[in-house]
Amino acid sequence: MSTDGPRRPSRPRRPSRPKSSSRMPSPEQRDKVLRIGGYVTVVTVALVLLILWIVSGPLMGISNVTVVGYTGKYKAEVQQTAELVAETGSMVRLPSGDMRIALTRFPGVLDATIQRDWPRSITVQVTEGEPVAILAVDGGGKYVLSPSGQVMGKAGNRGGLPVIAVKAYPPGGVLTGRGPRAALTFIGWLPPEIAGRIRDLKAVGGGLEGKLNNGLLLRLGSATNLAEKAQALVAVLSQADPKALDMAAYLDLSKPSRPMLGSSLVAIQPNDGTSTTGTDTTAVDTTGGIDTTGTTDTTGTTP
Repeated sequence: MSTDGPRRPSRPRRPSRPKSSSRMPSPEQRDKVLRIGGYVTVVTVALVLLILWIVSGPLMGISNVTVVGYTGKYKAEVQQTAELVAETGSMVRLPSGDMRIALTRFPGVLDATIQRDWPRSITVQVTEGEPVAILAVDGGGKYVLSPSGQVMGKAGNRGGLPVIAVKAYPPGGVLTGRGPRAALTFIGWLPPEIAGRIRDLKAVGGGLEGKLNNGLLLRLGSATNLAEKAQALVAVLSQADPKALDMAAYLDLSKPSRPMLGSSLVAIQPNDGTSTTGTDTTAVDTTGGIDTTGTTDTTGTTP
């Protein structure tokens, strides 16, 4: 017979707490981390400042500027301006945009680019433009114009270029205004041999008028469809009978698809007995030859 008493029921074991993989850092450790982070920040800022100083500071500053390609009369001023602009940049950060803006303000300069000449020199390449027209100012003064409408200097006795007439010298030496700009655009659409025959092209009312070197008046109408009007002028001058051109008083290109040669003024007697003045016109067929079926234009004006 067993002497053992009744067994006591076993208690369920409590789940064991997971052991922490890391302990909370001590105050000393936190201070050390903060000190290291501060050192890294200071070093980073110092490196950035050093790089900025190298880029824009005297170590990489531009010490010598050579300007090439400019043949105008403002050589000293162009050189001085280029040197002043160069001081605002460095060999790492070239002041290309500022240089272009500053030098294109001089007459005849269309563009300016910079090339590095290590260790601390640059070469400024100036691009000059060929004049495309002469600007005639009322009251005297003739100047040559670049393709962009910039005054490139006095024209002197220079010929062989179309002439644009304006009332006053353009402010800043750059052609402005809808009419004068349209005149320059029209000239740009013409071949040089035709453009060179244009004289006194100017804004009249809401349109453009000019002359050819033989005295033939040109009426271009509004400053629209200038490319088509230029093509019509070339077609007329190449296809029309030279005798008809010599006899004509004007050439109307306001409708480029049907240019009109006005040969003379005629008196018109309406049925009411009043007298008016019209223009005898001949339509020019730009597809070949002259259309001899032209009629009298009773709404014409004196050229």
